[in-house]
Amino acid sequence: MPLLIIGLSVEMKLQSALHTFIVSPEGDGSKNRLQKHRSLNIFSPMKKILQIVTLSEWGGAQHIVYLLAKSLRSDYEITVACAPGGPLVDRLRAAGIRVVEVPHLCRNPHPIKDLRALWTLYRLMKRERFEIVHTHSTKAGLLGRLAATWARVPIILFTAHGWAFSEGRAKPWRWLLAQVERFAARLSTKIICVSEYDRHLALRFGVAPQEKLVVIPNGIEPEPFCPLSDKRELRARLGVSDAVGIVTMVGRLAPPKDFETLIAAWEGLQAPKWQLWLVGDGPRRSRLEKILHAKGLQIKLLGERHDIPAILQASDIFVLASRWEGMPLTVIEAMLAGLPVIATRVGGVPELVQEGVTGLLVPPQDAAALRSALEQLMRSAETRQRMGELGRRRALEHFTVEQMMNRVRALYRELERERDFGYNRGV
Repeated sequence: MPLLIIGLSVEMKLQSALHTFIVSPEGDGSKNRLQKHRSLNIFSPMKKILQIVTLSEWGGAQHIVYLLAKSLRSDYEITVACAPGGPLVDRLRAAGIRVVEVPHLCRNPHPIKDLRALWTLYRLMKRERFEIVHTHSTKAGLLGRLAATWARVPIILFTAHGWAFSEGRAKPWRWLLAQVERFAARLSTKIICVSEYDRHLALRFGVAPQEKLVVIPNGIEPEPFCPLSDKRELRARLGVSDAVGIVTMVGRLAPPKDFETLIAAWEGLQAPKWQLWLVGDGPRRSRLEKILHAKGLQIKLLGERHDIPAILQASDIFVLASRWEGMPLTVIEAMLAGLPVIATRVGGVPELVQEGVTGLLVPPQDAAALRSALEQLMRSAETRQRMGELGRRRALEHFTVEQMMNRVRALYRELERERDFGYNRGV
């Protein structure tokens, strides 16, 4: 948090001072790493875009960055900057997309690392002369917008994949984070909210004026779910009997996803013919393993998987027990897989799940309500099928990557036109 406080009063004219303070102890090695990423095609007719996200793990923000980079490369010269290593870097490079790894970019506040990451991003932007810098996630959003302003990038965007000051956090912490976002918003040309909930939250906290906020819902590629695979065949491949019902939750094993409440709800169920599958990895894995062992619950922790479409299509019910969310991609995936969704009424989730139509919504951190919703859907195969079909139709109509990309491209082009006519980023 120290950098965030410093950031509220930082001046953009600190180039020489920062350079003296931040010079990397690795010497020429750091310079060589940056030199490797110099653009070789300086005469490219395509405009250059830099996408920045903090970590290179595989989460919702990273998934969107990956889809943006893949979809936009036919129109723009794309570069992605993020922390070193991880699934995002691997997937981008496998797709032939240029990646710049920023060694000091990290999630937790660290004044020295944050200043070095800021300097690295500034040098990259100053050298490459990007037309658009599009930032994602809280830390990259702040550092990226500071660096882009300092480097005089014409168009600076931030996508809020769920605000850091959303419901579920302590009030003083929410207020402080909102002040940081208010400061960073002044450096932004536009801010993309992934849900109407996030737009209203930004207005409520005074983060930015209404005209600076635009809503572009998340979307994913429907191809892995079109057409739907044979459920019996998928279950045979996964070693599951047709007589067993499967409830699945997919997400990072971290506090916001609140797997603990789902486990507490499951503990009180009388459902011997049903299994609960938890898919994902993260810092809470060892804690969850201890809880399951202590309670003697036969719940499957499947870890990180690359066959999510198959797992979802083999399941019967999808659950998301999060304490806070933006617009979760896992819910869209479950809907495309034809599953009824039980989810907490947080963030943009109610904009995805229609209560009583495509699924059921429950309050966060309420094991009893979650258990009741599970029991309701477990009792009726007909209800599950009806909700699943309606959810799939809704996802295909409103939440595909094509629809998301059409809106993003339209926004980019609108801002490019405004820039050509002398539009100036306002406060």
